[in-house]
Amino acid sequence: MALPTLTESDIRRHTDPRSFQRGMDYYYRGAILNPVRQGNELRADCRGSQYQPYRVTVTLSERGIVHYHCSCPRGGFCKHIVALLLTWVHEPDEFHVIAPLDDLLAQRSREELIALIKEMIAREPDLARLLELPLGPTDSRPFDLEPFRRQVQYALTREDPEWVARELEQVRQTAGRYLAAGDPIAAGDLYALILDETTAHMEDWWPEWDRDGDISFVLQECAEGLDRCLEAGVADDAARRRWLEALLEAELKDIHLGVDLDAPAGDVVLERATDEEWAWIEARLLQELQKAGEWARSSLVSLMAGRRELTGRKAEADAFLLEHGTPEQRAFRLVRLGRVEEAIRIAEEHFTDRPGLVTQFADALVEAGHGDAAAAYVTGQLRHERYTWTYRPWLARYFQERGDRSAALDWWRREFEMHPSLNTYRALRELATEIGTWGRFRSDLLDALDPTRHAALLVDIALEEGDVGRGLEIARRPGTSLGWTQWERLARAAETDRPRDALEIYRRLAEHAIAKRGRENYKVAADYLRRVRDLYRKLGETAEWETYITHLRQEHRRLRALQDELNKAGL
Repeated sequence: MALPTLTESDIRRHTDPRSFQRGMDYYYRGAILNPVRQGNELRADCRGSQYQPYRVTVTLSERGIVHYHCSCPRGGFCKHIVALLLTWVHEPDEFHVIAPLDDLLAQRSREELIALIKEMIAREPDLARLLELPLGPTDSRPFDLEPFRRQVQYALTREDPEWVARELEQVRQTAGRYLAAGDPIAAGDLYALILDETTAHMEDWWPEWDRDGDISFVLQECAEGLDRCLEAGVADDAARRRWLEALLEAELKDIHLGVDLDAPAGDVVLERATDEEWAWIEARLLQELQKAGEWARSSLVSLMAGRRELTGRKAEADAFLLEHGTPEQRAFRLVRLGRVEEAIRIAEEHFTDRPGLVTQFADALVEAGHGDAAAAYVTGQLRHERYTWTYRPWLARYFQERGDRSAALDWWRREFEMHPSLNTYRALRELATEIGTWGRFRSDLLDALDPTRHAALLVDIALEEGDVGRGLEIARRPGTSLGWTQWERLARAAETDRPRDALEIYRRLAEHAIAKRGRENYKVAADYLRRVRDLYRKLGETAEWETYITHLRQEHRRLRALQDELNKAGL
């Protein structure tokens, strides 16, 4: 059959820019292996970050792309699918064309099919496990959870998280087929099985091991699958309890680890449990609460208070949180209830060593209409001198947003005196300009800065104000120490009007990079040297450039990697 003509634009419309770009990279580096066209289906292996390639399949019709699948755990229109389709768009002749699978199998006798399966298992012994797995809703055998349990347990013994996720995903997809076929009991039990077995294997090292979130993605899909099963109105109380228990234990494990490996699990329990089911769920949560640290307590209390709010018992939710919540939860809830003095007492007692929480609490006070109390609270925290760098800017922004420019200017000035920075300078300039006092104010600020200690900031200010000459003057004062990034900024700023100064700086930067050795430093040096060449040409001094680069190459003739990078840069 004739397949539709695809373009890169067609592929882009199906995915996000990042996946398309990464898929393009995969295509250009030849990651697609053994591409096959079978009827209206395209298939291939795609090299990924793991040893085992991913299996990628795309189905086409006259409407374009109608179906796609990749064995990677991320699912969706991933970079591997993009790479396959780009191969089809640009190199269709690379695809080996074979007859449709049904036609190929129909040509074989029963004995030949059995022999073929044996051959496949001889090549891939792990495939033997598939023989005992039910095929899904089309299987003539009664549904049996145990073969799936063995498969999941086997998957969890492997050390490669991508491989584990891929195997779990196959079981999850089988659950999806059961659900689509109208069998939510089998589907729910499979989703719960994956959650149960995986949760039992989780330890403190798990989030770091599953760094890319491959397994976490499958667990989240299982939680969402159980949400659909519970929504289906299953009347089997025992099945519902199995599913809710799986979700609850997964959420408790997340709370223990301080992560969101199966993000929607807690929300599903919260929203889908009946009042009768919630009774035993809350008993379990209260049991955990007795031994919980502050992080776990916050999460557990949020769940139980959230259930009360969800069921229209807001006053009970408030009371429960104020009785059992962490100091942070109690303080913020009291602000919502308008009991500001009580909230501030808790904050003053418990938030002192958490400056981020101090300003977050102050923001909550402002949002609730208690700005004066917020400003007084933050001003009081200034007595803890370790964190004044956080509190002065908060006060400056608060008064600035209120329109009190004078107070805001005073707080920004105090912050600049203690911790001078370019951002604070900008804030002062904006305010003083609005008031009309910037000329005098600026002189006072700059005069107060130590020219040696604050040389870097003075250079930044000079460049901010477009005074390259002053920046160069400051940079060249005896005793001045600047970072190489600032020298580069100075050189870039000087290219137009002071090309000789820029040329001098770029030469020093290039020679410094070469002295550090290593190919990456040589690439940096080559970039600087391209700028040196362009500046020599701008000055009409091509001969001087040739002399300089020839001498530099000769001086470092033994550095083969440097010579290679200079050649690549056309130098």
